[in-house]
Amino acid sequence: MRLNLIYKYSFIITLLYLITACTNGIEESSVGNSQEEGKEIPVNIMPKLVVGDENEVSQLRVIIFSTRTSNPYASRVLISNQLIDLNEDYTAITYIGYNDIYVIGNEPIDLSNVKRPEELKNIQMNTEGSLNASKFVFFKKLLNVNVRNKNEIYLEGESTPVSELEIKLQRVIAKLSVNFDLSTEIYEEQTPTGTYVNFESMELIRIPKYSYLIPETYKKEEGFLDNRVFLLKNSSTDQNHFTWSSGEIYLPEYILENDDYKVELRIKGTSKGTTHIYTLPIGDAMNAVDSHSTDWNITRNRHYRLTIKAITGYGEESLEVKTSVAGWSEINVPIDITGTSFLAVNKRTIEVKSLRFYTYVRFACSNPIEVELPIGVSIDNQLAFTIEYDDASRRSGRIGFRRGNWNTGQNITYVTTLKSGSSSVQINLQLFKSEIVDRGSAQGTWAAAMGYPAEANNKKVGYYNDELYKKATTETGCRAYYPQGVDPDDPIRGKGCWRLATIRENWSFQIKMTWAIEEFSATDGYYTTAPNTLMNVAKSQKRYYNCALDVRPPELSDFIASSKDVPKVSKENAESICTKLGAGWRLPTGEEMNYVFLNAGTNGLPNNFFSDSYWGKNADNTFIVATMSDPDGSATTDELRKQSHTVRCVKSRYSN
Repeated sequence: MRLNLIYKYSFIITLLYLITACTNGIEESSVGNSQEEGKEIPVNIMPKLVVGDENEVSQLRVIIFSTRTSNPYASRVLISNQLIDLNEDYTAITYIGYNDIYVIGNEPIDLSNVKRPEELKNIQMNTEGSLNASKFVFFKKLLNVNVRNKNEIYLEGESTPVSELEIKLQRVIAKLSVNFDLSTEIYEEQTPTGTYVNFESMELIRIPKYSYLIPETYKKEEGFLDNRVFLLKNSSTDQNHFTWSSGEIYLPEYILENDDYKVELRIKGTSKGTTHIYTLPIGDAMNAVDSHSTDWNITRNRHYRLTIKAITGYGEESLEVKTSVAGWSEINVPIDITGTSFLAVNKRTIEVKSLRFYTYVRFACSNPIEVELPIGVSIDNQLAFTIEYDDASRRSGRIGFRRGNWNTGQNITYVTTLKSGSSSVQINLQLFKSEIVDRGSAQGTWAAAMGYPAEANNKKVGYYNDELYKKATTETGCRAYYPQGVDPDDPIRGKGCWRLATIRENWSFQIKMTWAIEEFSATDGYYTTAPNTLMNVAKSQKRYYNCALDVRPPELSDFIASSKDVPKVSKENAESICTKLGAGWRLPTGEEMNYVFLNAGTNGLPNNFFSDSYWGKNADNTFIVATMSDPDGSATTDELRKQSHTVRCVKSRYSN
């Protein structure tokens, strides 16, 4: 396929040019000395495909705009817009001056009516169909081609002329290949952890709905396609080794308006029922050295080939980028990209009402948890917390908060930050002013005031001792108290909801001497006095006491849970897992799953819940999926129901 350009100009144009050149002091010696006016000048223009053979192009169009003068800043007018016969020479007409030449193969729409360069800039291509197509649009533009005379064609920025134009067509789409070849064992700082990941799937997110014929910035308002999901199927026969190749995945060119909306590859794997997500942005900035770019653009005709060779953490990956496919622009620099840390909690606001008992929030994370209290909040005196991990991996568990003994509280909210790696979550801890009751003339030993048997007078007990609490044969002191007019079994203000007041609570409330919940020693307790002073007296003495509202001691749940997770179960098989356990076993309801997420490890429930998504079934036979962010499964989608999740069965603790 040969294209012959004829460079044609008239005497009038030449005269006008010479006048302009003399007036403006422009020196264009070779133009003024042309001896080839009006003659055909055969110039070979061979559109050359960067990839593949010419038969991948079914049609080819050439559009030329020219200034028709030697002024590079003059307006360009349409000179030629024609389809080319792929098998014959083509003669195009242009003029001395600056020319913009566009060559389009397999045009996405009919471009025969294009008359201005601006019209080309607005050509959008729907990318949804082309992501899997074997026939691509090819494109190349040569701007500011300075035609002076025969064999004097100057490309933009070049000082040496050429006699022919070689146009290397490029696909307007990019290619991605993802290859896994790695041990499934997780490493931390090059040290094996003994923990293995089962890779399940990967997905591409934020794929733009359109790309442009001429590279243009893509605005997020134009929208994105649905995520593309690929199931990962291991083809390795070696133990604890994973191999898989994606083949060629095509992506539209994507020049970002906002770096927050870059295309990302998310790789999903599970370990002991816990999901781990490894996130990697795709684009030129994977190799700033080669591309001279720090932007995460997806560039046309570029092949991004990723070889995943190691896992370096829970939510991180080590990747190597290689390309050696002829014809595609290559990226060939090893890179090490850290993944995104993650932290998920099942609630963001907690009412911290108790001095004796922790209120819990469950979490799943990529790194061990850190708790950052607000400035000025002291541990124990104002607020206490405990971190309880589900297992040695420290990737899930619960954090408990309770009020400090020195915090009588006005109503206040502490904004506390949880951190895991580079991720952080803020939770609101709501504390309330203490409600204290003067027990009047009621007296008793320290143990009796606490509601314990007499042996507590000879032991260091702390704020609450479950063993001693259960040993008591009668309810005494604050344990037996409930306000007049309140049902003694009321779960909020009835018996068991009240405790002995603290030192600070006594000082803020009354004038007479009273027992405090704090202990001086195993045999002595603190006795507070009205002027805010303390005495240590024998616990066996009978003294006055005040009670403060707390919460009931934890009681057993109405149901029991099976002993271990059964992961990767489809909806069709979920119920059969429970049936096999025997009579009474079933999937939990949403209410029960919410209770488990809140109280795992207490109330007779196990603490080895390692997954972040569990099957459940409500009374109306609706299947639900309970997750960290949706513990009762009320927001379950049809898409979630199509996926595999973990099963943990329950049955009633008490017979009917």
